[in-house]
Amino acid sequence: MISLKIQNAEVFSISQIPFLEKKEFFDSLIKELDNGLRMIGFFPPDPALPQRLVAILSDSRTSFIHIIGGILDKREFESLSSRFPQVFNFECELFENYGFLPLNHPHLSPVRKENLNGNQPYAFYQIQSNEIHEVAVGPIHAGVIEPGHFRFQCHGEQVHHLEIRLGYQHRGIESLILKASPSKKILLSESIAGDTVIGHAYAHCQAVESLSETQISLRAQTIRSIAEELERTAMHISSLGGMSNDIGLAIASSSYGRLRTLVINSLAELCGSRYGRGLFVYGGVRFDFSKEILKTILSNLKTVFQDIAEIHKFLFSSVGSCVRFEKTGVVSKEKAEAMGLTGQAARSSGIGLDTRIQHPYGAYRYFPVLLNSLSSGDVFARAFLRTLEIEESMKFIFEQVDSLPEGRIKSEISSLPPDCAVVSMTEGFRGEIVHSAWTDKKGALMQYKIKDPSFNNWLGLSLAMEKTAISDFPLCNKSFDLSYAGHDL
Repeated sequence: MISLKIQNAEVFSISQIPFLEKKEFFDSLIKELDNGLRMIGFFPPDPALPQRLVAILSDSRTSFIHIIGGILDKREFESLSSRFPQVFNFECELFENYGFLPLNHPHLSPVRKENLNGNQPYAFYQIQSNEIHEVAVGPIHAGVIEPGHFRFQCHGEQVHHLEIRLGYQHRGIESLILKASPSKKILLSESIAGDTVIGHAYAHCQAVESLSETQISLRAQTIRSIAEELERTAMHISSLGGMSNDIGLAIASSSYGRLRTLVINSLAELCGSRYGRGLFVYGGVRFDFSKEILKTILSNLKTVFQDIAEIHKFLFSSVGSCVRFEKTGVVSKEKAEAMGLTGQAARSSGIGLDTRIQHPYGAYRYFPVLLNSLSSGDVFARAFLRTLEIEESMKFIFEQVDSLPEGRIKSEISSLPPDCAVVSMTEGFRGEIVHSAWTDKKGALMQYKIKDPSFNNWLGLSLAMEKTAISDFPLCNKSFDLSYAGHDL
C-alpha cells in the first residue's frame, strides 16, 4: 500500500500511513500527480519530527483523499514545481516554515514572511530589457482594501509578468489554534477570513467533531448548510457589486449592495451577526430557526431572488460591461489545471471542482447541489458564474427551509483520541477550504494546517494578467476577489 485512502472528514490512525523512503516517496507522489490528483497539503505531521513529511492529495474523480508519507534523512529534495506548478507554493511554505530546501526550485519566494534568508532582501523576478519598465503597487493602497504588494513587468500598457507578495496579515493562526482553549479555537477559525466565517468555522468544527466521533443531527447539519449558502450568496453579490463599480456601472453596483445587505441581515436574524459569527459550536449550532425568523429570512430572500434577476439582466446586457468583461484576464483550462486553481477560478476555466459535490459533507451528502461551470476563463466567466451560483444557492435554501428536519441542534462532544488525524474539507465562496488536524500520544493537537482557496488562486490572478493591460488589473483582481488574510493566516 503506497498511499492511505480516506474520505472527507474520515478519522484515521497516524500509524496507518505508510512512511516511505525518500526516493519511493517522491516516485509515488509524482505518479499520483501524473494521474491527475491535486495537492491540498504538504507538511510534517509532527513538527517535533520534521524529517517526516506527508503529502495530501485530492482525487475529485473518486472522492478519495490520498495520504503519502515520506522520511527524508536530509531536509532537501529535488523540486517538483517545474513539472507540477501546483506544488509551487507548497514547496515555498515547506522551506519557509520547516527549513526543507527544494533544490532547483524555479523561483523560491516567501509565502508569508518578508525575507527567506535572514536579512537578505528578497529579489523580485525581473525581465531584463531596455523596453520593459516596472510598476510597484502597494502594500498600502488607496481605499480600504487589505495590504498586498504587486510588482508588474510591463511593456507599455501590456503586462508581461505580475509577481504578488503577501504576508502582511500573518497572525500565526495555525499555531494559535494549537494553544487556544476550545471556545477560542472556534473564534480563531472564524477569524481566518472575515468574509468566509461560515466556511472556515465549518471546516474546523467538522475536524474536531470527526476526531471525537461526535454525531451531528440532520437539523444542525441543515442549519449549517443554509448559513453557508447565505454566506456564499452574500459574497457573490458583493463581488458582482465590486466588478460593477470597477467598470463605472454605479446603478448595478449600488443595487447589488442593497441586496447583499438583505442577505447578511438574514444571517443576523439567525445568530445575531451579519457575518455568521457565533453560530457554530462543537456538536452543532448555537441558534435555531423559529417561525418568525424563517418568515423574515424568506421575505428577504424572495425580494433578493426577484430583484437580482433584473440586475443581472441589466449588467450582462450592457454593451459597456460586456466589452470590459469578455476576453479580459483569460486563464486557460490547461494553465488553471497546472496551477491547481480551485473554486470559482477553476470552474470559470472549465474545471468542474466543487467540494460539496466531489467530497460531500454535512447536509450536502443528502441534498446535493448542481455543479455550474463555464469555459472561457475570462472576467465574464468569473462574473456570470456567480449569477448561476447565487441562483443555485437560493434554490437550495428555499428547499431546505421548506422541509427543515426536526431534531436537537447540539450534541455533546468527547475528548480527542491519541495519534489520530483528519482532513476536513468544505467549499467556501472562493473554493476549497482544507483543515488538517493531527493529535499526539496524549490526544492533544500537535499539528493544525489550514489551506484557504486564496493560497491556490493568487497565482491564477498572476496568470490572468499576462498580456493584459495594466489598467485592467483592478477589474481582474476583483473578478477573483481573493483574500489577503485567508492566504496569510
